[in-house]
Amino acid sequence: MPTSPSGSLCPYPYMGGELHPLKYGGYRNDKAGLFQVMDAEERFIAATARGCDRRTWVDLYETRLDRTAVARLVGHLERIRPHTRKLCLVGCTPRTRRQIRAGTRRLGPAWADSVRFFDDPEEAKKWLIGELA
Repeated sequence: MPTSPSGSLCPYPYMGGELHPLKYGGYRNDKAGLFQVMDAEERFIAATARGCDRRTWVDLYETRLDRTAVARLVGHLERIRPHTRKLCLVGCTPRTRRQIRAGTRRLGPAWADSVRFFDDPEEAKKWLIGELA
């Protein structure tokens, strides 16, 4: 099965559905490494696009996001948006959630409202495949 630049199986089979995990966790303060894998994921997503059907799960555990990194992440999410049906982020601090939410609102309230945040990865995956409202 193919893997994405961040090292995830892609697509990742889960409970009868398919997810596209973006593993951006574990970078701690390494913004250069994080930005490099984000750029590679964008190219991968564009090259393997199948319309707007990706259920994207963004892992941010153990990655510190300052304002610069949040702005870069929001821009990244906006660029992959045409290929994304549902999007959720896991592992964000409350402060980071607020900053991401503010950044996505500037791009459009409807899109910002469709982005979900979870603490529990399993809950996030279930929401992506439609098992949770």
